[in-house]
Amino acid sequence: MASETIQAPIDGLYHELDTLRSTNSTKKAEIAAMRRQIDESVEKRDALNAEVKALSEEVKVLKTKRDELNSRVQELKKKRDELRAQAAEKRETLSKVLEQTQQMSEQLRGSVADLYKQINSLEWYIQTNPLAPKTERSIIAKISALEFDLAKHKGLRNVKDKLLQLRVEVGALRLQAQSTHAELTRVAEESEVTHNSMQELVKKMIAKKKEADAAHAEFLERSQARREAVEKLRESFERMDQLRSKIGEVKERESPRLKGEKLKSKYKEAANEKVRSGGKLSFEEFQALMEDMGSNTDQEQD
Repeated sequence: MASETIQAPIDGLYHELDTLRSTNSTKKAEIAAMRRQIDESVEKRDALNAEVKALSEEVKVLKTKRDELNSRVQELKKKRDELRAQAAEKRETLSKVLEQTQQMSEQLRGSVADLYKQINSLEWYIQTNPLAPKTERSIIAKISALEFDLAKHKGLRNVKDKLLQLRVEVGALRLQAQSTHAELTRVAEESEVTHNSMQELVKKMIAKKKEADAAHAEFLERSQARREAVEKLRESFERMDQLRSKIGEVKERESPRLKGEKLKSKYKEAANEKVRSGGKLSFEEFQALMEDMGSNTDQEQD
């Protein structure tokens, strides 16, 4: 009975040790699989982060281009407005000159050719005819009046030249303003296209960033799960060390008793053999035989 009592706890310790060995083998495989999953998460996260970085660079390029285009739009808008203001100012001057021309035209008498003809005729008359002083002064006064009218014609011609120049300048300014506005519209449209492309890339970048963050969260979760699994495996190894120590202690503690039981069993077998063959028993064999007989007697009495 004592041997069976001793053997029972040792068997339990060995059973637990074998169970832990089997469990640890499974845990090692799980931890290896977790390591592969972690590597996959890292690879996925890093690839997504690389995409995010590339998209970010593209966004920066488009943003720089859009900002440059917007700056150009502002420059063109300023230039167009200045041209329009200059054209408006010229048109106002043109209106005034046109009014002045109309007023001067109303004051004119005769044509330039007629006036020249009359002036030349009067001057010739003075030069070829003896005139009284009063008559000569009268003719000279008439020539002066005619020259004054001629000067008005010349002034009107100058004003008309100025009017024509103003019209040319207003037309040129209007064409420049139209050209500038057309360029402004083209650049503004290009800026809008660039901005929309940038916004699409930003949306794509944000989506990829969310995926990268999710992959990183998955990496952290798997890393934590692996750490916990490694910790449990470490605890299991520690338990196995404890079991081995306990088994060693039990073996060391029970070894003399087990040896004694084994030796007694050997003496009993030898004694029984000698009894059957009529041989002489040794003291140890006799003692073992008597103990065995006493044990059998006790069992019969029971």
